[in-house]
Amino acid sequence: MRLIRIDDFPHGDLAMFQRYDHRFYRQKVSDALGIFEEKEVPYILGATPLIFQKGDIDFLNSVIKKGKVVMHGFTHGWELPWHNITSYWKDGGEFANLSYKEVAKRYNKAIAIMKQVDSFSEEDFIAPFNCYTQTLLDFLKDTPVQRIHTSDEFWEPYGLDKLEYYSMTPVISKFKITYDDADKVINNLNDPSQITLHWCYDAQKSNWLYNYQNLCDRIIRKEQENV
Repeated sequence: MRLIRIDDFPHGDLAMFQRYDHRFYRQKVSDALGIFEEKEVPYILGATPLIFQKGDIDFLNSVIKKGKVVMHGFTHGWELPWHNITSYWKDGGEFANLSYKEVAKRYNKAIAIMKQVDSFSEEDFIAPFNCYTQTLLDFLKDTPVQRIHTSDEFWEPYGLDKLEYYSMTPVISKFKITYDDADKVINNLNDPSQITLHWCYDAQKSNWLYNYQNLCDRIIRKEQENV
């Protein structure tokens, strides 16, 4: 069964995150992941360890049994001027200004946190904003990371296709096809590229949990039809 990528734990948008207590968002994540867990649709949850709140590790360990938690950057760029965050994307997003030494420092700090999560897998790395640098890849090549998750929106425009990936494999979602809101992705399941969801934006819709249920059911049905 195809693997679903779900981004942004504890959250992906600093401005939105500041509107409510982090426990409010935990409940939404729990509601969303509960559907994938119950229906046994495989998924990876992108988590950003250097912005974890107190209790987040215990939360992940209590909720995730069948899915995997993978690293989704270090800070998601929350230390950058958030009102102007898009201006950093072309230069590598969160990693735009990081030297090799700083990447190593942040990765080692982040990995110590992530290893406390029972379902953590170090083999996948989801780049926040789907942007990254050669410096990041130069460091990751000596880690257990095997796959770099991104989308085709910036693949050629930002020169991601020209970078050296060593033995790592880029996993590319298709923007506005398999990389979109759940109710839109569901219409593009014939496309084999990686499905990517963002619970924090999906949750802005009143019927978002139904959309997740419907998506899972359609994926399961399609899998059965192909047997």
